[in-house]
Amino acid sequence: MHQAITILVIESDPELLDLISKTLGQRYRIVKAKKQDEVLETMSANAVDLILSDQPLTRMKQSFILNYGGEQVAAGRYFGPPVLLTSYTEIHSFIRMIQETNPEKGMHSGLAGREIASIVMDVLFAHLTHQLEKNEKNKAILEKAGRMAALGELLPGIVHEISNPLGFISSNLDNLRKFIQKILVFMDALCTLPVNDMVKAIILEQKKAINYDYLKNRLLEIVERSQVGAERAKTILDDVRRVAKSSMSEEFIKADINRAIETTLNIMHNEFKNRITIEKILGSLPEVECHIGQINQVLMNILINACHAIEKEGRIAIVTRVLPGGQISIEISDSGKGIAEEDMKRIFEPFFTTKPENIGTGLGLPISRDIIRKHQGEIEIVSQPGIGTHITVILPVTH
Repeated sequence: MHQAITILVIESDPELLDLISKTLGQRYRIVKAKKQDEVLETMSANAVDLILSDQPLTRMKQSFILNYGGEQVAAGRYFGPPVLLTSYTEIHSFIRMIQETNPEKGMHSGLAGREIASIVMDVLFAHLTHQLEKNEKNKAILEKAGRMAALGELLPGIVHEISNPLGFISSNLDNLRKFIQKILVFMDALCTLPVNDMVKAIILEQKKAINYDYLKNRLLEIVERSQVGAERAKTILDDVRRVAKSSMSEEFIKADINRAIETTLNIMHNEFKNRITIEKILGSLPEVECHIGQINQVLMNILINACHAIEKEGRIAIVTRVLPGGQISIEISDSGKGIAEEDMKRIFEPFFTTKPENIGTGLGLPISRDIIRKHQGEIEIVSQPGIGTHITVILPVTH
């Protein structure tokens, strides 16, 4: 390792920052900055010989860097570290250095031309490696999306096939409840018949042996719970069928946004049951001209993200209201872990996700933004780490 040479790496992509630092760290001392706001502080604390930046530095930072040598500048021994632009598109075509105070003196003796060329090759190698890793990850995500799309095409048929036997189950449960009630009435009447003491004793003994009173109460309770479950399944299937049907249509139709919210919550109930409280303040909204299948998709993406952001127990609040100017708003806030400041800049970047592997695809928010823009609407996201995220969707009522 060249102990005398310190390289400052400025890179907004955390994965690429780590990869470049690891590649160059075998030979040089590396200091890092994820954003330009950290440059001045980092350079004040470290004697930097070279800067690798993923974007041109601002004038203020250029001025600071050019005068960075202080007394060394006056002595003619040092005139500020060179800056290499390392963005993937620029590294192939040129290296731009900020060398304006005394160019004829040449570079720092520890950074000869060959050294610079070697560093450039290392950075280029890191970029290519990172791009290949991203391509592999994106390929896996696209394959998963393809499987989900294929499943989506089969969904209407699957719903139909499940609905038929579920209808039989619901009907049979209703009949079973009626039959059990009749049997219980008969048994109670039988026990009141005027019989001799020996028969009465036998009846009482048998009732005790099978715990009759407990069974009498539990039988009807079990059937009623089964009916509630079957009705719940029917409601979910109806909502899935409605969403699938609306997704096939390409036309804008007048739709009830509040109902779309309820439908989405029914479908994804398993994501939040028993751990997340859903608070709803749904205002009186006019019907909105929209592609309701796509709006359902936006609601699903936002609500699933909110559920995933809440690691244990928490709260999700949903508020709808009418806005001036013929618009309505949907506000969804959660008490989850929030989004880090450096990640906020990338939340609409396709395939970017902070979720664990095999959970997030990084496509939910980019697709949602595109859908809202096609509806001539807006989507705004405000988040604080450790507090939660607040998302506002604004849609025009008519087009």
